[in-house]
Amino acid sequence: MSLEQLKQFSTCEIADALLKLGQRPWGGYIPDIEMWSPTYCEGDTRIVGPAFTVKMVHKEDKTSPTPTEHFADAAESGSIIVISAPSDVKNAVWGGLMSARAKAKGARGVVIDGRVRDLNEHRQMLFPVFAKSHSTLPQNAFVRPSEIQVPITLSAATVNPGDIIVADLDGVICIPKDMVEQVIINCEKYVAIDDQCMKALQAGHSVKETFAKYRGQ
Repeated sequence: MSLEQLKQFSTCEIADALLKLGQRPWGGYIPDIEMWSPTYCEGDTRIVGPAFTVKMVHKEDKTSPTPTEHFADAAESGSIIVISAPSDVKNAVWGGLMSARAKAKGARGVVIDGRVRDLNEHRQMLFPVFAKSHSTLPQNAFVRPSEIQVPITLSAATVNPGDIIVADLDGVICIPKDMVEQVIINCEKYVAIDDQCMKALQAGHSVKETFAKYRGQ
């Protein structure tokens, strides 16, 4: 099964599937991250791809490793760059120049557990950017990249290199790479059921009778 099949499902539908498949506590959801580009929290943008992970540390940290290559140069075509940053900083960890390089490399977008800047530049490039917030401050004055392609933690979620990221208007989901096929099968089943529920509710049937008929509740 392909990532193109996965792309037809929303992050809400995928989260439902992951919960049904036992992914607790939050069904793969990475909380508090919103779409900032190509528009802010509107439109039908949806990106799907394997995670290319980047770990940021405080600039003063002299003990953590230093990568031999810039993370934007190392990003793989078709990947989604996923960045963790220290939670106490107010600076951005991604700007317009990084989007230019990532887009040229064929990356599908970036997900940031932190802040972004240069909003108009990302939007002019139509490059998908998902982040917690935005800032005027640059990365290099406050934090530095430490490791790439290692497990990272974003809020309550752990993202491993190669895990599948899905991001859209509703939020960001991380799917363990060995669960993609199960998620697609589950989504196909339950989205069809919810389509029947929607038609019944729009036709005037009650929630109670509709759920009893189609969901068995």
